[in-house]
Amino acid sequence: MLFNKKQKRMDKIINPHSKKSLIIAFDHGVEHGPAEYEGISLDPLRVARIVHGGGANALIVHPGSASYIRKYTKELPLIVKLTARTNLGPKMIQTITGTVKEAEKLGATGVACTIYVGSEDEDEMLENFCEIKKQCLKRKMPLIGFMYPRVKGKKKNDVFLVRYAARVGAELGVDIVKTYYTGSNDTFGQVVKDAGFIPVLAAGGGPKDNEMDFFQMVKDVMVSGASGMVIGRNIWAKERSVWKLRKAKQIIHGGAWK
Repeated sequence: MLFNKKQKRMDKIINPHSKKSLIIAFDHGVEHGPAEYEGISLDPLRVARIVHGGGANALIVHPGSASYIRKYTKELPLIVKLTARTNLGPKMIQTITGTVKEAEKLGATGVACTIYVGSEDEDEMLENFCEIKKQCLKRKMPLIGFMYPRVKGKKKNDVFLVRYAARVGAELGVDIVKTYYTGSNDTFGQVVKDAGFIPVLAAGGGPKDNEMDFFQMVKDVMVSGASGMVIGRNIWAKERSVWKLRKAKQIIHGGAWK
């Protein structure tokens, strides 16, 4: 029964038929701040409507946004992020900002946490991860690990570092790894292979002005063997958001990349 509870939640995140996933991320207001998105509505309900209209598997939000969305819909699959940092603080660390119990009360399908692999505060974030994982095991809640390399003097999408970070997440017990796209299907294929005994999702990255470049990236991610993507600004911060989401879904779930 307990296994089935977790599996049912996982099946909402990773489609049991296509074995793929397309998730929308909307946690940017905490780490980036609202000024970075001047002129773009940051209303969580607006983004929830995009997710519903475009048919994404789930929406990643912080607890406050999840609570607000739940006032209007009980059906939308939500992944509640339980760690955070701001750009105003001096340390490169994500601290625990919520509990799995809180997320469960909000009807969460899963929870997420970030580890900056290779940062000066890696040890503290690994301890935070252990606490969240313990709560997830107790409540049979899927855990998505945002495994992000942060090594001084190195690019965040450095292939060696991304491979390392993804492998760390897989071995430490996350259910799904989200990490940076390395820029080509060949190199990201190495990432998928290294952590391939669990699903690997590529982050959508910064805004892309050219739609064709964006859709080509989605195709390349899928050619690499990834289980899908987590996309944020390239959907909800763009015009024709629902259309873009539906087209990305067709590529990921419909096999339009083959």
